[in-house]
Amino acid sequence: MNTRKNMTFPIVLTFIIIAIIVYLFVTIEQSEVTCEKTKLFDGDIRLTEKLIAITDGKEINSMKLTKAIVLPERYLKDDRYLTAVKNALSNTLGYLGKKVKYTVGEDRIIVDIEVDKDEILLLDNIDFIANDDLQIKINSNTKSSEVITLSVGDHYTDGELMTRLKNNGYNCK
Repeated sequence: MNTRKNMTFPIVLTFIIIAIIVYLFVTIEQSEVTCEKTKLFDGDIRLTEKLIAITDGKEINSMKLTKAIVLPERYLKDDRYLTAVKNALSNTLGYLGKKVKYTVGEDRIIVDIEVDKDEILLLDNIDFIANDDLQIKINSNTKSSEVITLSVGDHYTDGELMTRLKNNGYNCK
């Protein structure tokens, strides 16, 4: 009987310690880094990118990227340009599958991308050339120095991620 009484305290203490450890893991604070960049191209074409990255202080856990492309009036006489831009984006972002959603408005295309695994996101990788006709150029080379490549699992603190994006023309908060 003495051994049962002696075992009660260590068992209770073990459960308390396990409860504290579980509580600490559940309440680990994840922070959110939000950065945005707007570019104006020839022909008054506007591209806005907004990135929301969730980090645990050491690495990126998930990202949401919204790209909004707004075309001026002269490219809206028919749906040809909006459709062409959407198709070009769809061909380039096909590797993300169902993680990409396209919304086509009267004068814009909005692309929403949410990733939480090892998928790669490319930022600042779209250019427009407005001559007699509209041309879209999408750089999908992940090794290119002309684009910003981010992936879930990349090791960045909040400050490092904000600094990297600010150095590439993004406004962060």
